[in-house]
Amino acid sequence: MKTKLILLLIAALPITALAQQEYFITGKVKNITYPAKVYLYYNINGRLGKDSAAVDNGVFQLKGKVGQITRAFVILKQRGETLNQSPAPDQIGVYLESGKISIQSPDSLLHAKISGTQLNKDQQSLVEVLSAFRKEETLLNTAYKNAEGNDELQVKLRRQFDELASKKEDAQVAFVKSHGNSLVSLDLIRSKYNPKTDPPKSRMLIGFLSKELQSSAFAQRFLEAIGTITPVKIGSLAPDFSMKNANDEMKSLSAYKGKYVLLDFWASWCVPCRKENPNVVKAYNQYKDKQFTVLGISMDGGTTTKENWLKAIKDDALPYEQLSDLLGNSNAAAILYGVTAIPTNFLIDPAGKVIAINLRGAELSDKLADIFSKTK
Repeated sequence: MKTKLILLLIAALPITALAQQEYFITGKVKNITYPAKVYLYYNINGRLGKDSAAVDNGVFQLKGKVGQITRAFVILKQRGETLNQSPAPDQIGVYLESGKISIQSPDSLLHAKISGTQLNKDQQSLVEVLSAFRKEETLLNTAYKNAEGNDELQVKLRRQFDELASKKEDAQVAFVKSHGNSLVSLDLIRSKYNPKTDPPKSRMLIGFLSKELQSSAFAQRFLEAIGTITPVKIGSLAPDFSMKNANDEMKSLSAYKGKYVLLDFWASWCVPCRKENPNVVKAYNQYKDKQFTVLGISMDGGTTTKENWLKAIKDDALPYEQLSDLLGNSNAAAILYGVTAIPTNFLIDPAGKVIAINLRGAELSDKLADIFSKTK
């Protein structure tokens, strides 16, 4: 599996509790072909973390520290294959949290069982609940392909698949209800349900969680998406929001009405963002006295969030206002504007309308030059 695919795969993994975690993973996998190696991949606030270890006599160990509990993937490669070979990964999901974690399998990670820490026990329980549905889904998919040309049979099979999907959803809801204090339930909700398309079910599921999980930033961000998000396009009115700046002062986008504002989403860990910062600074310095400003929105998050954010502001000599709620990928403004990758920016005119999106380098300079040549 290519590294790019791994990045896409783990990009959607939910981030859970903030606290330093020291994990120790021991794996035992039988009947594999050597040389063999395992790779660990995880994503914390958009930053890729990884590790690897050789498999010796069916045994491997992975240990380390992460700034917060997070879900990861352990990927097994046999016969000396690299990550760029064989597109279907042999992998298992695992929660990185303090304690000893055990992975055991008779032949591959696809059939492995995980135990040890509480979250991984909960994860294994969920896997076992859903495994029967996966088997039936495979059988129905095969039957459907074999029924090509038999419309009556394919209609019948689709009906069976719909019935199975309904039963599977009932099983997922039952799991959430019986594991209301587990982060596994919150992660299941966030990965399987869309609050924008089914608000009642989304609110119901979050309501099954413990009070502590319901009040977590990630549960709240999930609920805030209900009925609030519309695509921000050129010609749209820029949605207003309020957020703290680097001095913990609350600032609002609406306070800049009457100016051209470049709303710039970035993060200290984002290399392309840091490379683009000099272009943004140059544009700011050139037009700051002509009704133009920049409002930076940091998507930093984690245990050293603010420290890294402030250091990047200083190192890159960013002279304009910077805001962040320090929640990483769950940044409220990013969700409001539908930001899924950074750097991303929106150029807003004095009336509050978006007039350009994702201006880079010379494009930004040319656009501003065109605007202010007409306002002389």
